[in-house]
Amino acid sequence: MPLKPEHRQTIWLVITTWTLSGILYLIPYHIFSGASTYVLVSVVNICVMGMLLSWGVWWTVRRTRRRNMAVRLAAMGVAVCLASGTLALIDAATGEWIGRLVVSKQMAAPFGLRATNNFIALIWQFALLGAAFTVIEANRLTRERELELAAARETASRAEAAASAASLAALRYQLNPHFLFNTLNAISSLIVTREYATADAMLAKLSEFLRATLSSEPDALLPLEDELATLQHYLEIESVRFGERLAVEFVCPPSLNAALVPGFLLQPLIENAIKYALAPSAVPVTIRVEAAREGDTLVVTVEDDGNGQEKDMRPGTGVGIANVRQRLEALYGAAGSLRTEKRARGFVAVARLPFNTHVEGAAT
Repeated sequence: MPLKPEHRQTIWLVITTWTLSGILYLIPYHIFSGASTYVLVSVVNICVMGMLLSWGVWWTVRRTRRRNMAVRLAAMGVAVCLASGTLALIDAATGEWIGRLVVSKQMAAPFGLRATNNFIALIWQFALLGAAFTVIEANRLTRERELELAAARETASRAEAAASAASLAALRYQLNPHFLFNTLNAISSLIVTREYATADAMLAKLSEFLRATLSSEPDALLPLEDELATLQHYLEIESVRFGERLAVEFVCPPSLNAALVPGFLLQPLIENAIKYALAPSAVPVTIRVEAAREGDTLVVTVEDDGNGQEKDMRPGTGVGIANVRQRLEALYGAAGSLRTEKRARGFVAVARLPFNTHVEGAAT
């Protein structure tokens, strides 16, 4: 298993530090009296044992890296003192044994003096190593936290996307029973008035419409051309009931046919116009659907010239209008909006959304 970069960095730091320390220990002896075998073996002993004890300091720094500053400093201080004291005692205890091993005439310093001098010298070296370990572990901890933060952001992004998709699906499915209720209520009225042929024709058109629309994905984006075709199917249902009283105008430049819109976005606006403008009226009513582009914004307007009752102000708080507004907000945020306005004669709903002809993230 390959070593991690921070582990390789730590290993090279320990080896380099003690190798250089050994060289620095030997230089004065070499200059003034010559580096005897005894001195060379003693220095090698200190360096090798120092490398081993350095890992105790590293382990302490690593174990306390997520604690507060006071705990980290206290733990590192204890580890540095223990490592320095242990190495000083080892060197003092083995000095005479090394002298006998290499048959050196050089006398080792008294145990207490040698241990004290080594402790004072070594504590600074272990302290510097501890500081270097702290920097390495701090950098590693920073990288880990950045990765954790990135993972948390990705998880949150996925959760937000899933919640948004669920919200859009709920809003889209909300329209199904709403639309069906209104349509079936109209068919029921035809049956009550014994207009059986009209009711039967309306049921047949409804069946075709449901087959064409309810199988689509609830949060799918469709070309504006397909959305207008869906409206045509819906208007065929209503034309059975209203006949020549219903007049419809579609104004959509060919350049906007590929613009993507949420499926079933415009049907509630048309249904709103039929319910409040056409149904109460004894004269023909024209419903106009117009698409236009304003820079990077697609503007779709649904308006009628009906003369509804004075009490009918259509403030846009019904299921259909509210649903369209919420879907635009969920999909596009501040870039999506629906504005409604009651006029002296008629009603207008203006949907605004970003102009786009391809799904983001899809291959083009």
